[in-house]
Amino acid sequence: MTIPASGLSKVMGKHGTNLDNIRKISGAHIEIVESKSSRHDHVARISGTTEQKQSAENLIKAFIMST
Repeated sequence: MTIPASGLSKVMGKHGTNLDNIRKISGAHIEIVESKSSRHDHVARISGTTEQKQSAENLIKAFIMST
C-alpha cells in the first residue's frame, strides 16, 4: 500500500505511536519502506490474515485522510 509523503507523518504519529496503535488494533505486521518508484512516497508492507490486512489498510487510509 502506498503512503503519500503528505500522509506519512499522520500514519506514523509522534514517535511512531499511531503506527503502533494500527498494529495493535489490526493485529497485522506493518513495515514502512521507501518507495522504489517515488522518492517521496513510502510503502506499507502489510502481512497477516486477510482480515488483519484489510483492517490495517482501512486504519492507514483513515489516518492519511485525517486533517
